[in-house]
This record gives sequence, structure tokens and C-alpha cells, in this order.
Amino acid sequence: MAARPDFTVPTDPAVVLERLPAGYASLMPSGAPHSDLMAEAEKLLSAAGATGDARLATRAETLLAARSPGEPTDRVLRARAFAAQHRHAFTEAVGILDKLIARSPRDGDARLSRAQIETLRGHLKRARSDCAVLALGVDTGRGLLCVAALALRQGEFSSAANVLERWLAQAPAADPSRRYALVMRGEIASRARVEDADRWFDTALRLAPQDVRTLAAYARHLRSQGRHEEIISMLVGAPEHDGLALQRALAAQALQLPSRQALLAAQARRYALARRLGTTPELRDEAELMLATGIDPRRALSLAEQNFRSQRDFEDVDILRRAAKAARDQAALNGLNQWLREHALAADSQSRTQ
Repeated sequence: MAARPDFTVPTDPAVVLERLPAGYASLMPSGAPHSDLMAEAEKLLSAAGATGDARLATRAETLLAARSPGEPTDRVLRARAFAAQHRHAFTEAVGILDKLIARSPRDGDARLSRAQIETLRGHLKRARSDCAVLALGVDTGRGLLCVAALALRQGEFSSAANVLERWLAQAPAADPSRRYALVMRGEIASRARVEDADRWFDTALRLAPQDVRTLAAYARHLRSQGRHEEIISMLVGAPEHDGLALQRALAAQALQLPSRQALLAAQARRYALARRLGTTPELRDEAELMLATGIDPRRALSLAEQNFRSQRDFEDVDILRRAAKAARDQAALNGLNQWLREHALAADSQSRTQ
């Protein structure tokens, strides 16, 4: 493990250690003797999901660990699974969800979460099993979301779009999954190269203008269309988040803006600092940065291959393919194509478009 940097304790109380975004003070645990640790942890995890801020999830896990020992409740298991998923500990998250579902086989949230993780990991047969259980009786609404996500991963865009629009027509306007469904619908349109992708992303942003996942997905869509100026405009005032900072840097690089070198260098420092602290940055994003700079295609390929060991969604396949081509590594390309054939996934994202 990388050596941690030396820690220093400031002697001047006026020294600013870190500036947290507005509103973070209200999320901090109260520390009161009889405070509801579970409620405070869930509040932190909810904010972590919306902002992508791993610090909040880490604080939530600390609170969960501070609870009294004994067999954890379903509520605690669900929170632990979310926290593990947030830090990309997918095997740990699935193990927790396995235990939760064994206790409560009709837990729709747990089954949908497990299917989402297994889809991300490329275990489509396992995901399909949970989708079927959901759709055939446990929770039809979550079943539709599950089936749509699986169809999108398989490149069956028309089927995925139809299922999602059915869900959107039936679900209450205040359903907490509506933003997730709208973003997925936008991703379907983006990958199918149809013209209404912006409409779906815009609608999702109206529900949560500062949601990191929505902004990141929309930025990826705009980048795929070469609309780099719109990325810069959209991310003005966006939350401080590594993924969004990367999208801003990539757009500046594509536009050859004067700020591009500073933005790319700042992003590289973020990844270097994470490694100095003994943590692993987002490997897919780091590989993307290496490709953008063009300095070390082999390093980009190494990062993409490491990422592919745990994440095998569409974007993970895409970055691995591009890195292998940039590094002129035919063996890596052949291995990727073999995996795609074994899982009946199209090598070209448009090959199943109807």
C-alpha cells in the first residue's frame, strides 16, 4: 500500500483545513448521547448518493460501526450495502444483499440493488434472475426498472425504451426512482443515437439540478456528440466532484481552451493524492485522463484493464477498447471481444438499434 503522507496538527486556529460545500454542517453527526445513529447514517448516505462525495459515506460507515454489537437489522444491512457499493466494494455489497434477501426474499429494494450491481459487474445471468423475481410478483414497478437496465446493457434499446416509458407513465410523480428512470431513458436515447436524449436529461435535471449522477451522464452524452461548449456551460456552479471535474477538463482539452492544462493537471493531482492516501481513485476516469493527454497509452490500458476486473458496464468496455487501440495492443482487443461474444453483448453499441 502507498505510504500515507505525514499528518500535521495546525497550531493556528485560523488555518482553514478544508472548505465544505454549503449545507454540509447540517449533515454532521450531532454527537448527542441519545442521538439516532441510524437516522444520521442514512442522512449521510442519502447525501453521498446525490453528491457522489465519498467522505459522507465514510462518515456514515463510522456511525454504523459505532452501533451496539449484535445481529444487524435489515435496516442496518441495507445501509451497509449501499455504503459498500458507493466505495465500489461490489463483492462486499453483494454479500450483504445476499444475506438481506435470504432473510426477506420479497425485499424489492435489495433485489433491485443486487441486480444493478451484477449488471455493472457483467454478471447478466444473475441480474436477470433478480429481475424476473421482481417482475413476476415481488415488485412489478422495480421489476420494470430492472428489466430496462438489463435491456440497455444488452444493447436492446427499443425494448429498454418501451419498458421505461411504461414505468414512467404508471409511477407516481413523486416516486423517488423517477430521476433514475429519466436518466436511464436519456442514456438509452444517447446510445441509440436518437434525437430526444436531451429532453430526458433536462427533465431529470429539473427534478434535481445538482445531482452528480445526472450531470455526469448528461456530460457523457454531450461529449459523445462533440458538444463540448455545452458541457462547460452546464457545469458552471456544479458540485465539486472528481467525475464532473474530469468532464470539465476533457471538454476544455477538446476545445483547446487556455485553461485545459491547469484543469488536466489538477485532475492528475487528485488521482495522485488518492494513491498517496492509500485509496484507489476511479480507475475508468483516470484511464480517460491518460487517453486525453496522450502521454502514456500503455498506462491508460493498464488502468482500464484493472477497472474491467470489477466493472464491466458499457462505459468500462468502451474505455478498455479505446485504450487498447491507442496502445496498439491487439491481444487486449481480442480478449475483450471474446468476453463480449461469451456474454452475447454487441461490440458496437449501435449494432442492435432498431
